This record gives sequence, C-alpha cells and structure tokens, in this order.
Amino acid sequence: MKIDYQVIKRYLDGNGTEEDKSQIITWYSNLEAEKELRKKSGQYWEDVPENVTDEEYDETIVLGKIYREILMKEADVRSKPKKAFVKIINFMAKAAAVLFLPLLALYISKGDNLKYSDSEITYTSIYSPLGARTMFYLPDGSKGWLNGGSYLEFAEGFPGKTRGVSLKGEAFFNVKTDAEKPFVVSAKNLNIEAKGTSFNVLAWDDVPETEIVLVEGKLDIYYPQEKQIVSLAPGKLLRSMPKVSDSYIQKTDVDMHIAWVDGRLVFREDPFLEVVKRINRWYNVNIVIKDEILETYKYVATFQDETLDEILKMLDISAPISYRNLPRRQLNDGTFEKRTIELYYNPSKKK
Repeated sequence: MKIDYQVIKRYLDGNGTEEDKSQIITWYSNLEAEKELRKKSGQYWEDVPENVTDEEYDETIVLGKIYREILMKEADVRSKPKKAFVKIINFMAKAAAVLFLPLLALYISKGDNLKYSDSEITYTSIYSPLGARTMFYLPDGSKGWLNGGSYLEFAEGFPGKTRGVSLKGEAFFNVKTDAEKPFVVSAKNLNIEAKGTSFNVLAWDDVPETEIVLVEGKLDIYYPQEKQIVSLAPGKLLRSMPKVSDSYIQKTDVDMHIAWVDGRLVFREDPFLEVVKRINRWYNVNIVIKDEILETYKYVATFQDETLDEILKMLDISAPISYRNLPRRQLNDGTFEKRTIELYYNPSKKK
C-alpha cells in the first residue's frame, strides 16, 4: 500500500483537508500498513525545529497525535449526573475502526481529557482505546499509563480527604507522596491506598480476580464489604478474589507485569487461554480457540514491535497450532468489523 507522507504531514501540522482525514482513516484501518506508517511518520523528524527535543518527535507520539485528533473529533461527550463514567457516543466503535499501531500506539492525555459535571464537582474520564497505551497526568503530579480498553476517572482538583480515582481495566501508577492526602484507587471491590508508590492494577470486569503488583513503596488494600485490610510489600503480587479468604499474596517477577508500559508482551508459563485474552486486548482482535486442548498449553515468550501477523506466524512455528483468518464484514457506516482469527490444534506439528 502506497502511503503519501505529505498527507500525514499536512494533517499533523493542522492544514489537512477532509479528504486527507478520510485517506488517513483508510490507511489506519488497514493493519497491514503498520510498518509503512511507522516509516513514513519518521520522516516528520526532518522538519523538527532545532529548539525541540527528540523526545517530542518520537515516531509513536507523532502517530499517536494523529490518532488522538481523529478520535477527539469523533467523540461526543454528554453529562450523566451521578454516573461513574462518561458516556462516550460512538467512541469505542471509532477506536476500533481507526485502530493503528496495535503494539505501540499511544496518545498523551494532559490538559484536554474528557470532562463532565455532577453538581459542583467536575469529573475527568480518560479512555485508552483497545490496541493502544495511554499516558496520563493527574492534578497532584502523579502520573501513569492506561492499557488498551481501560477507563480512569477522577474529580478535578481531588476535593475531599483523599486523592481518589476509579479504574476499570489495567493501569500503572507512579504516585506523588502526600502524607496529608492519601492516594486511593477504587477498582472492582477494592480500595487501594498508596503512599509514594509505583504499582500496577489489573481489574477487568470479565475476569473474576484483581491483580495488584507493587514495584516500590507501600500499599494497603481495603475490602470494604468484609472490613479487612491487606498490606503489600515491594516485589509481591496480590491476586484478589471476590472473597478475601480466597485471595493470596506471592512473590513475583515485577517486570513481567509492567512490561506492557514499555510496549512489551511478556508470557512466563502462562496458560494459552490467558495469552489469547491478552493478545485480543493488545491488538483489538477476536482470536477464538476452536480446540479445547490448546487451552491446556503453557506459553513462554516476549513480544515487542511485532505485528499481529508476525505473532501468529511465531505461534504457528513454535506450537502445534494452525490458524485461519475469517473475512471481515463491512458495517453500515463503511468501517469493517473486528478481525477474527480461529486457532486449531494441529497434532501433525507436535514435536
């Protein structure tokens, strides 16, 4: 596929036409164009002013800026009093349709997050599209990353006695110390209090357990319904089940749990079913295991910068697996449904 760098440059500079936007959406809807898009975006560095740092023109941020501009133009944010999260009309559908750079796409959320008001309090909600990673900054100076498909919500200025945020999905937090005002993450049935701390929280609605990994600092995890508190030390993982009696703490490889922040997918003897779930979220695809025997396999691998097709080829080579791409159906709005891939057990390839 031929990609015109001038079209990307015009849009990024703010001089793009509607035709340019339409062309960009077409390119970014085609995952096969990923490497070429990265290459073309690198050309933008040639026009970098001398007083601008290289970091500001990282190729993933260049592409992320384009992605963000398209999404923000399509998002329609409406107020919903006393609701935990903003209703974003057509946002996720467009995120799937315009998906690009599945492994490294990101956009930076600083001062123009999605906002709505409830009485006298203004809430900010950050959404990280499936297939992307989103860096965020909080009003108190804390910062972190949201994994694809995750939501983070907080009240502007952190009114009240705590700096409270609500999470759905996965996030990495680097919390600024404030002994007078604790930082509290609400995730599913837990309240996580951090004190000058770096930690990762995985709390998906479709997964019964919640995983909390502490990198440094101290965490106190509260179970409000059972009125119990669990403390977590650095290098430890809390796997929290719906009942605190079923939960447990264990020593863990911290890097394995936070590698996603650096754009890496790391698997260490993970059940293949879990591997597929993470790949589905990471690339915004629908991989379906057709033979149950594959769910019993354990997988060890580290992926970085690989496209989805490259990962599928690696699976095909390293395991008794064959895969099939299903045709993508075009929707009424002209976009295509999520890519679906079926995995089959192939005993002839077993070593």
